[in-house]
Parts: sequence; C-alpha cells; structure tokens
Amino acid sequence: TVEQNPHMRAFWGATVSFFLAFLGWFALAPLGLEVATSMGTCENQVYPPVENPTRLAYLKFKSLKTGEAYCQYDVIKNSDDDPIDCAEVPYPQNTTGTAEEKMKYRPSILSSCVCTAGTNCNGIIANAGVAAVGSTIFVRIALGTLLERFGPVNVQAGLLSFGAIWVALAACISAPWNYTVIRFFIGCVGATFVTNQFWCSLMFSPNVVGTANATAAGWGNLGGGVTQIFMISVLFKPMIDSGIDPNTAWRVAMIVPAVLFVLCAVTLKLLCWDTPTAKRFDVAVMGK
Repeated sequence: TVEQNPHMRAFWGATVSFFLAFLGWFALAPLGLEVATSMGTCENQVYPPVENPTRLAYLKFKSLKTGEAYCQYDVIKNSDDDPIDCAEVPYPQNTTGTAEEKMKYRPSILSSCVCTAGTNCNGIIANAGVAAVGSTIFVRIALGTLLERFGPVNVQAGLLSFGAIWVALAACISAPWNYTVIRFFIGCVGATFVTNQFWCSLMFSPNVVGTANATAAGWGNLGGGVTQIFMISVLFKPMIDSGIDPNTAWRVAMIVPAVLFVLCAVTLKLLCWDTPTAKRFDVAVMGK
C-alpha cells in the first residue's frame, strides 16, 4: 500500500511522469517533415523544382540514402563559392547518353519535403523548437513557488494535464503560426524535471537521495530519445503501412502521448503521496 511504501511510488511516479513529459515534449520533432508537408511550407511545395530549378536548396541537395546529387554533373559556383546553377551535360552524354544521362537537373532525387538549412521551412521548424525550449525556462522558474504551495503530486499532474491539451491540439496544426504556438505551450511540460527532483528529495534520506535523483532524472530524460523511435517506428510507420495517408497518420500519432499524459496524471493523483508521512505537502511540517 502507499502507507507502507510511499517512497518507491513517488520515485516511479516522478520518473514515469518525467519520461512521458519528455516523450510528448519532443514528439513533434521526428515528425517535422510530415508536419511541414501538411502546412505546405516545404521548399519544393512553395517553389516547384520544374519551375525553379536553380533554387539554392536544390543545388546543394544530396540524397542521404543514395548519395546522388540534384546536379548530375557538378555545380557551377560564383566568385563567393556559392552555387548558382548545375553544370551542363558533358560530351558524349549530351549526344549519345540515355534520357536520364542527358538531364542537367534531377528533381526526382529530391525528397518529398525539402526542408534543408537556409530554407523558410527549416527556419519555421527551428523557431518552433526555440519556442518549445524557451517556454520551459519560465515555467521552471515559477515552479519553485508552485511546488511549495500545492505539492509535487498536484503540480506534476497539473503540468501533464495542461500538456495533454496542447499535445492533442497538435493534431490540428495547419499553419506555421499555430505550429509555433502549440510547440511553445507543449514546452511547459519540460518543467516536470523540477518536480522530479523536488519530489525525490522529499522522499529519500540524505544517504540515498543523490542516487534517487540521478536515476529518476536519467530515466526521465531518456524519454526525449525514445520519442524518436516511438513516434516513427511504433506509431507513424505502422499507420502508413496499414493504408492511412501521412497527413492523417502523424495527426493520429500525436493523440497517443496526450492520452498517456492524462493516464499518468490520474495515476499520480490516485496512488502517490507528496511526502513519506503525508498525502499532501505542507511547508510548515517540513520546518521551512
């Protein structure tokens, strides 16, 4: 029961909630190109390569899978060493070569969404990433006061519940502005790290609190890496293989971490205590 072993319930509550928070916080990152495609911000959507063959992003493009470049026969550069065009088809390919060998540009090499460095698409994703990290800074500063007033269980459950709303709303992203706004508010769940450390510090004695804090934080941070596999290999790709179109698949995938947030928040409220001896944290009891 929780009366017999509140410490480990708090430890796993802090660890799992932090893990899920990081999973949801970075869930949009591995789906970035799919989101960009849905927003219509990919370079090859805004500037079709057939009509704009000399866009800098195309001239620099090289397929990571095949190693083939957009420019089949090298790149022409200006005096500043910037690409300005693809080299002309050399002899004898220009006369006796196949249709493919006679191509100066190879738009078929381009990925379905060109969003490389220097493109507006890349800038949108990068700025949203900054917003997602920026918001958590302010929430972490505020969390010290909130934790002492409401206790770690209420604060952690509140953060996850708030985050669940915005993670679920990510399924409705349609434009760069709401993509950035949603990532900004999702970033608030990054503050669960503060609760993770505060809660473990309350629960464990000085001789083991360092180990408890380090372990809880380490396993929690792992969520940021697991999400790279979870969102793509576990959710997105199986949906694509089942026949769901990519635009729908990534949106449905974002609902999953939102549901996990809510389930975790409810579990914390029902099964965990703030301190070893009391269900709710009281500053007076702690002697502060």
